[in-house]
Amino acid sequence: MREIGSFDQFSVIASLGSDELPEDLREYSKKASQRKVSRLLDRVFYAPYVAAVELHKQHGFGELDRIALYTVSGWDPSIPVPDYAFEDAPDRVEKLSHFYTHPANPTDWLRRMPNNPICNIAITTLFRGPCMHYIGDAESLSMLTSIAISTVADGSADAAIVVAFDLPEGEQHLLAHEGDSSAAAVLIGPGGQGPSAGGLVEAGKPGTSALAAMQEFIVGTRAGAR
Repeated sequence: MREIGSFDQFSVIASLGSDELPEDLREYSKKASQRKVSRLLDRVFYAPYVAAVELHKQHGFGELDRIALYTVSGWDPSIPVPDYAFEDAPDRVEKLSHFYTHPANPTDWLRRMPNNPICNIAITTLFRGPCMHYIGDAESLSMLTSIAISTVADGSADAAIVVAFDLPEGEQHLLAHEGDSSAAAVLIGPGGQGPSAGGLVEAGKPGTSALAAMQEFIVGTRAGAR
């Protein structure tokens, strides 16, 4: 990763706040994605998927293989546990083994992966630059933004999209079909075409979610531009 002289050399070219997402995320996702992708999308995934796709749609930037993609979220789903796991039965281990190794739906394990959204975004948009998903809060957003800027600085990508998504407090361990998330996204590139990307690096206040930090940054920069 290249050492960056100043974050002020890179700017947030475009952004999409959580308050700008379409009202019906599920319907938007179905229309925007291929059938193979939409089958893997669950409630938690709609918001980050739509945020990245809509940002790309609105601003149509650069060559797709030169766009980096980064996602960050506090969502860390629990492993489902069937009721019979707590029964004192002779075949309990055998049943549990079958439950986890032979799911009724072969895509179940994919739907439980925290990096599912970034995979589906890349498949649909054809972004082919560097990509990474972090599980964490605002401090992880700060670190991931630094990595995104470095990716542009060292020429690995012409621009980078960073998406932050989260569920309401206390719901971060829900399974993908059990809860709804919200999301925001920014496009980072070289030059002074917008607010300094350094502001997002510095948005990592301890105890704040990644989404809250990004949304506060977006709202603040827009208010300052008026």
